[in-house]
Amino acid sequence: MKNILNFIVALGVVFVLNSCRDEESIRIPDLGDKGPNVRVVIDPSFGFIDFENLSGSKAKYDLYSVSTNLNIVELRVFMTSASGMTDTVTMRTYTQAEISAAGGQILGEEISVQEMVDALGVDLADIVGGDNFTLLNRTTMANGTVYPATTVQGNSNVTPNITGASATTSFFSAYVYFVGCPSTQADFVGEYSSEIIAGNYFGGQTSDVTIAFKGPEPFRYVISDISALAYAPFGGTAYPGDFYDICGVPQMLPTQTFGNTVDTGGGTWDAESGVLTLNVFEQFNGLSWTIQFTRK
Repeated sequence: MKNILNFIVALGVVFVLNSCRDEESIRIPDLGDKGPNVRVVIDPSFGFIDFENLSGSKAKYDLYSVSTNLNIVELRVFMTSASGMTDTVTMRTYTQAEISAAGGQILGEEISVQEMVDALGVDLADIVGGDNFTLLNRTTMANGTVYPATTVQGNSNVTPNITGASATTSFFSAYVYFVGCPSTQADFVGEYSSEIIAGNYFGGQTSDVTIAFKGPEPFRYVISDISALAYAPFGGTAYPGDFYDICGVPQMLPTQTFGNTVDTGGGTWDAESGVLTLNVFEQFNGLSWTIQFTRK
């Protein structure tokens, strides 16, 4: 009986070892000599899309690679707006032969916004401040392996320690070009008094707030409270809200107070006096108010 048991255990071990070997052969692809080295360096002078000069705006970048086993590098683009995301289209391709012929450095490359919208099927006139275009890299190796791609348990084969090391990254993954204008942070950032100067329920409430730069968009700020504490008597608190400085016109992003709260348009900013106004509507209670922020 002992011999029979030993034989059964031995068979089980062989089966387990074979199962592990088969699974690993599926889980770990043959990467060939090495993975991809594809760096795209964004020209910071063209780091966002100028809303006041859309037709002249462009993405500008340099591409570097020391790889010798690439098939093709594709730089692809999709657009995100209030209505959603477009499909992703390929804007530029680079073969191993082209990269090698350039000594691993392809410099001064450009993609105009007009090219992007034409490829995406979007009208230039439909672009508004706060929209954005995402530039992506899809690299296919000579052995057919694609980066980035989904691997085991939904993970990416381009890991955060590769894409996150901005100074030494060996693989460019994505860059987001926001639509807006240069915004002078010093004009907005600081301490303010806030007052509700009009509304269908609130009126005259005041409080002190701060405005701080938030990013990642180069024109996005956060106000510590957009309600002048008017909800406090009813169990509320301060409700922060983000806004865009779209070429000198403030646009508050949707936020939450006692309900979903949105900008109804017509906000103003006077840099000389340091006065910011926003017109706000809270949907749950049907409340509207105009709030004025005055720099201290």
